[in-house]
Amino acid sequence: MKGKKVIKGTAIGLLVLFLFWFVREHIKLSPEDIQGWIVSFGIVSPLIYMGIYAVKPVIFFPSSVLSIAGGLAFGFVKGTIFILIGSAGAAIVAYFLAHFFSERFGDKDLGERVEKIKQKLHDEGFFYVLVMRVLPVFNYDLVSYVAGLTRVKFKQYMAASVLGVLPGTMTYALVGSSIVSLNYTYIAIILLIILICALIGFWKRDKIKEILT
Repeated sequence: MKGKKVIKGTAIGLLVLFLFWFVREHIKLSPEDIQGWIVSFGIVSPLIYMGIYAVKPVIFFPSSVLSIAGGLAFGFVKGTIFILIGSAGAAIVAYFLAHFFSERFGDKDLGERVEKIKQKLHDEGFFYVLVMRVLPVFNYDLVSYVAGLTRVKFKQYMAASVLGVLPGTMTYALVGSSIVSLNYTYIAIILLIILICALIGFWKRDKIKEILT
């Protein structure tokens, strides 16, 4: 029985790696391509966009491309709101997928580095999820999956996720909306957000080193 679980887990892992490689190498879509496709749905385009964003952990589509497309399609304010809702949906999907596979196949040895991150997430879930969401060092979906595996309290996880992605969400929405308007005020705000994130990273550099080592 245990052998069958290992085989199933390995097969799923290989399938995930294949899908990740296929999307990265063969699906070459720009933010403009996605924006045109989303807008074509008319009044329901925000729902289509947020739905696609929510299933992103399954299709392994790059967050940055989707987020910039959101700013391009909906503008800064609406784009920020829709990206934030979509990313929250993606966080929920990945979290509970990790729960499901962890309970079904059991915890596997994911390597020393990932195990350390798992332990720290379990002990101080809110803080570590918040730091890893704010700084673009960690893959968004990987953090979500690991949080689900470590059973970080769901309320803490979601609060940290929403707060943590807000600076990046605003930045991507501004980048997308500025592609068309080339608004220098927006560009100044983008630079300010990047500076704030850099300062947070410097302020919490010791804690970040703990996560990475």
